[in-house]
Amino acid sequence: MGTWISHLRIAEACAERIPELDQTAFVFGSLAPDSGLPNADWSAFDPPREVTHFTTAGGEDHNCRDLDFYREYVQTHPPEQDLAAYSFSLGYFVHLLSDHLWMDIIGLPSRQQFARLFTEQGENEAWTGLKGDWYRLDHLFLRDHPDDPFWQTFLNAEIPTCPLPFLQQAAFAQQMHFIRTFYQNPEPRWFTEEKFLYLSQANLENFIQQASHCCVKILRATRLCPPPAGIESSLLLLPAADLAPLSFPLGD
Repeated sequence: MGTWISHLRIAEACAERIPELDQTAFVFGSLAPDSGLPNADWSAFDPPREVTHFTTAGGEDHNCRDLDFYREYVQTHPPEQDLAAYSFSLGYFVHLLSDHLWMDIIGLPSRQQFARLFTEQGENEAWTGLKGDWYRLDHLFLRDHPDDPFWQTFLNAEIPTCPLPFLQQAAFAQQMHFIRTFYQNPEPRWFTEEKFLYLSQANLENFIQQASHCCVKILRATRLCPPPAGIESSLLLLPAADLAPLSFPLGD
């Protein structure tokens, strides 16, 4: 649910607290969950989100079983065995957390504030309209921060091998190339439209700070002590105050 640049920014904030990571692998891992190949209108993916994002069948990102992924692909592959694979998988885990946080902090209040839009246009069209603002904000960030270290790593590094068995390397590489191309070819109108009706720049920055704080807390907690059995989402390890949704109005 989160935008690709928001994923990179949250991953960058996490990496500052874990300097021993393979940064390139962590960068690409933080975008890898979106490697399912889309259909014509991006309403379905192969493999489906239930596989790539560990959601329940037909569920959204707030139904993510991120700790199932953590136990199978992070906890069982310590960094001293394969630092690149560990870093990639940890970046993947942060992406799952970020999507869940985006849905809880931005997505759910968006449904409430713009309920009429969802009723009149339907799910896919409504989300497409909201994402127009979200990705315009991404492009503005890159325009103002062209030398962002994680963006430069993603843009210039060789695409690594994906160590996860449920993702095809060809699909992963194809999506990484797509993301690079998407951000290198912005539409001029994205920089001339002034108002953000669905998500303001200030609210996006608030989310980045809030989500980064949550992810760092979760990474610290899971490194210190294995997550309790029977818990599927690591967001359950956080106090409710950390997960407070954005207040209305969401846009300008």
